Amino acid sequence: MFIFVHPWSDSFCRKQIRVVEVAMKHAMLLFICTFTFFMQAAYAGDTGASDKALPFTVKTFDYNQDGVAIKLRYPEIPGIGRQYSSIDKQIKRDMLTIRFPGKATAQTFADTRDFVRGIKRFIMRNGFKGYEFFSGVEVAYNASNIFTVKILNYEMPYGAANGLNSIIYLNFNTGTGRRFTINDCFSDRAYQALVRRGKDLFVEKAKADGVFDLVDNQFLDRFYLPVNFAVTDSGVEFAYRQYEVGPRPLGMPAFTIPRGEIRALIDKGCPLQRYFYQ
Repeated sequence: MFIFVHPWSDSFCRKQIRVVEVAMKHAMLLFICTFTFFMQAAYAGDTGASDKALPFTVKTFDYNQDGVAIKLRYPEIPGIGRQYSSIDKQIKRDMLTIRFPGKATAQTFADTRDFVRGIKRFIMRNGFKGYEFFSGVEVAYNASNIFTVKILNYEMPYGAANGLNSIIYLNFNTGTGRRFTINDCFSDRAYQALVRRGKDLFVEKAKADGVFDLVDNQFLDRFYLPVNFAVTDSGVEFAYRQYEVGPRPLGMPAFTIPRGEIRALIDKGCPLQRYFYQ
């Protein structure tokens, strides 16, 4: 008599179940190890122990309908850490800000959909035929737990006399996601020394660029460092916004204070400490 054993017999199934159980245990162990690794990598900045560059991707947005032309190009940081999403949100907030040339107002939007709607409302209320908005966000520095971006915007309502250029610098601590300012780094006495040195470099560069005669004399009398500053490989760059220190042809003048000159003035608790002494 021949006994036929079906491939799905009881003994065969028990063996297969044991095989599956072992495979699932290995898969679960691999998942836990992998997840733990990436969690540690995502939050490594919290300890301030990493000097590696922050990975990012470049995103674009193009819209051209109903007389509205919008082009955006900006970095986005992948990862599950709260600090990364915080940096992304702050960059988008400053990028998606309409400053409305000829209007003493500005409006910020949370996403591109609301941004498009906001521009359309503006041109309808003010009788413009259309609106151009271009924004490019450049990563200026990415090391030593510092992530710095330059946001360069141009906007022009169709029918207005002139468009508007704007520049915004944002500097972030990649461990916390918080933005820091130049005031976080200097005592009052050191900051005044920085201002004096900044004025010398500003005047020197304006003369070299042939635009010194366009600078407002009142500004020179009460010289101040702009809010806009960016960490770069050569030092700290300061930039004034359009019309801030002179007429439109002056543009957005900028100058750089070398790293070595700032090093002697900086406070020990400054987020830039590692940058200046690396």
